Amino acid sequence: MNYTVKEMPCKNSGKTIFGELYLPAECSGRPPSVILCHGYNSSYSHVIDLAQILSANGFAAYCFDFCGGSSISKSEGKTTEMSIETEISDLKAVIAMISECDFADTERIYLYGESQGGFVSALTAAQMTDSIAGMALLYPAFCIPHNWADKKQDKNTAPFDFMGMQLSQAFIDGLPEYNVFEAVSAFMKPVMIFHGDSDKLVDLSYSERLCRTFVDCRLKCFENEGHGFSPKARKLMREYALEFFSELAF
Repeated sequence: MNYTVKEMPCKNSGKTIFGELYLPAECSGRPPSVILCHGYNSSYSHVIDLAQILSANGFAAYCFDFCGGSSISKSEGKTTEMSIETEISDLKAVIAMISECDFADTERIYLYGESQGGFVSALTAAQMTDSIAGMALLYPAFCIPHNWADKKQDKNTAPFDFMGMQLSQAFIDGLPEYNVFEAVSAFMKPVMIFHGDSDKLVDLSYSERLCRTFVDCRLKCFENEGHGFSPKARKLMREYALEFFSELAF
C-alpha cells in the first residue's frame, strides 16, 4: 500500500467530527491536500476510493463525516440538527484544522464534494476564497434551495423523514436565503464539475448554469449516468479528478 491512513478527529461547536487522513507513504515536504465531502445521508466511506487514489499519487486526502450528516455518521450530532449552515460550519472547521497541520501546504488546499457535499463545498469555497485553491464537484446539488422553497414558510415542530433520514425545522431554517449562484461566483479559482445527463435528482441544467457562473470551470458530462454513477463511470470520474488536481498542484 503506497499510502498510510490514520484517524484524525476535528472539533466544531463542541462536537467531534470523525475523519481519516490519507498520506502518501513516502511524503517529503508538504504535499497538496484535498478535503473530500460526502453527500446527503452518505458518509466518509463513500469517498475513500478517491482519497486512496489521491494519496497514492502524492496528495494528502482527508475524508470526514458531517455532524448529523447521515444515519450512519461516526461524527457527533443528530440528523435533526443538521442543515446546510451546520455543514458549511463543519467544513470550515476541517479546513482550518488541515491548514494548521505541519504537513499542509496552505497554498495548495483543494475541495471535492458530492451532491449536497458539492453544494456545501462550493458555498464554503466562495466564503474562503483565500484558503481554497480549486475544487471538483460531483453532481453538486444546487437544486436544494429550489426544491425546498415551498417549505420555508411551514413551521414544522416535529421531525420528518426525507430520503431515509430524519430531519427537522433546523434543516429548513438553515437553507440559504440568498442567490446561491451569485454567491459562488466569488470563487475565482479553477473548478471541475462531473454530472450525468440522466440525473433525475439533480438535473444537469443546474451544473450547466453553475459552470457558466464560475470564471474558470470545466463540465464533464457522463452519458446515461444518473445520480450515483455506475462503477465504470465512477472509475473514469476518479481518473479525471486526479488529473484535474494534479494539473493544479504539480
